[in-house]
Amino acid sequence: MKLKKRDLIIGVLVAAVLGGVAAKTLPANDLQSSPDASATPTPRDIARHDLQIAAYSHALEVDPQSAIALGQLAGLYLQRARETGEDGDYQRAEDFARRSLELRVNRNAKTFVTLATTLMAQHKFAEAEKVAQLAVQYDPTIPQYRALLAEAQVELGDYGPARESFRTLASHRSNLSIASRLARWYELNGDTDAAFLTLRRSTAAADKRSDIPIEQVAWFHFRLADMEMRNGKFRRARKEFERGLEVEPADYRILGGLAKLSLLEGDADKAIAYAQRGIALKLDPTILGIMGEAFLVKGDTASAEENLRTMEIAVRGQPGAYHRAWSLFLLDHGRRLNEVNQNAIAELQTRKDIYGYDILAWSFFKLKRPSEAAANMRLALQLGTRDPLLYYHAGMIELALGHKREGKRFLEAALQINPRFDYFQSRVASSALESVQ
Repeated sequence: MKLKKRDLIIGVLVAAVLGGVAAKTLPANDLQSSPDASATPTPRDIARHDLQIAAYSHALEVDPQSAIALGQLAGLYLQRARETGEDGDYQRAEDFARRSLELRVNRNAKTFVTLATTLMAQHKFAEAEKVAQLAVQYDPTIPQYRALLAEAQVELGDYGPARESFRTLASHRSNLSIASRLARWYELNGDTDAAFLTLRRSTAAADKRSDIPIEQVAWFHFRLADMEMRNGKFRRARKEFERGLEVEPADYRILGGLAKLSLLEGDADKAIAYAQRGIALKLDPTILGIMGEAFLVKGDTASAEENLRTMEIAVRGQPGAYHRAWSLFLLDHGRRLNEVNQNAIAELQTRKDIYGYDILAWSFFKLKRPSEAAANMRLALQLGTRDPLLYYHAGMIELALGHKREGKRFLEAALQINPRFDYFQSRVASSALESVQ
């Protein structure tokens, strides 16, 4: 196929700016597109991305109607956002991707993927689903496009269509992006054995790949470690977190994971140290919440309150309707209950996933409205997800309704999966269980 004259000019301009080396961008359809998949890169990575962005920006000045330059800039800003945690780069990626697709749809399917991925990173899941559907319509034979659509469907709680999408993807689990999404689907549906097997294999495969960014390799270790931790396998979790740090020493997600793990193990000082390293890289609300709880464990309420104020500032800068970790933190500590309840109700108008129903159920429980809590908790448990936090919430709600047998069953299940699923809440669960023995 011959290059069009405009495409050839763009290629020559970029090569000239890059000193004769062709710009290489991440294939958007080959890797996990997690909203939170970002880490701090090395100075060399930053310089490389800045140089590539400068090259394509120059090409765009020469030809403002170049769909190629616009698409490449979208991909570069997306990758830089993943690596730096800079939320503004996601918006830049979205803008460039939209401009590219306005100029050209034919032979521009990767830009559909870039746009959908960027929208999900900003928690614009309904828009992401529509874009992913367009990519599938463009070429339904490409499994990565169907995987992207399946991910958007899961985020929205469209579990029927998601199930059909994943049914067609099971034979493609050797692809890293598909395997990671399949693992999450298995976990949501209560098949933790299949989830662990899929995720361990894909993590091992990612370690052997030299053609993908190190932040993505680190992400697989983070994802596996997080699942090990949530299932009470603390030794394995620490091993995976540490392996991830060997790959990318400046990964704020992994540092946050190690902070939480250290707190669950009872070492508040170590938890604070890891959390401080993490927030030095990115002011992440989840990590701030962990550090706040670590200060509470130490009895330092003044530092905990200061952390809470910082966490609120960080939440305002996050994409999406509201931050779920922040909401759970408020509920667990009895703060702003009506506000969280109303936020949860509003989000469920468009995003009907199980964790949205869980937050709403827990907010109703905290507001002493157990019947409404129970109705929403049933929806949170609809997939059979084996999550100790979900079981804990369900157990406490059942006890509030006077259903001792059901409450006991859920609390026992939560503590059997992970006796230390949360530093404070696991203790509440144990106390509640003792009261109904």
